[in-house]
Amino acid sequence: MSTSPTLDVTAPALSPMEQPKPGSLHRKIGWQGAFWVASGVPALVLFSIGAIASTVGKPAWLAWMLSICFGFIQAFTYAEIAGMFPHKSGGASVYGAIAWVRYSKFVAPISVWCNWLAWTPVLAIGSGLAAGYILLAAFPADAVINTWQVTLMDLGFIKSGLSLRINATFILGAACCWRCLAYSTAAFCALHA
Repeated sequence: MSTSPTLDVTAPALSPMEQPKPGSLHRKIGWQGAFWVASGVPALVLFSIGAIASTVGKPAWLAWMLSICFGFIQAFTYAEIAGMFPHKSGGASVYGAIAWVRYSKFVAPISVWCNWLAWTPVLAIGSGLAAGYILLAAFPADAVINTWQVTLMDLGFIKSGLSLRINATFILGAACCWRCLAYSTAAFCALHA
């Protein structure tokens, strides 16, 4: 087991009454943990660079500058909220539940589930894009693994050429998504055991 140095993110020193109890959350993170926390955002940004540039054209740089500004606002807002609840884990979904609980004890847990439900397409799209990039990097574009598909349902009545199908991208993307979910679940269970 390596003993990597950790970065203590507590601004002021905690008094003895505020020290974390054994089995509770500790306010420190190693460089590896910080790397994995931060690694999710660039991947989502990189997946959309080509699409935004082809859709918007030359003013794409303006869209990126606006996105960067919104990102900073969001990060600082999230940091402010996290600072208000230093002993709560769960992120934005828990902060939303805390905000709603004073108005309705029924709406608070629904807001948590809605937050998780809103992130479901991000998992699916990110896993599918990553699987497509992996397959194209590992095999030529015209390889059988990149071209086979099984059509489950023709959805041409919705839009011409639309169908529900299974292919290698779907299988690899589902495997990536399930691996991420399994890792997140294991980390959550280990943290709260």
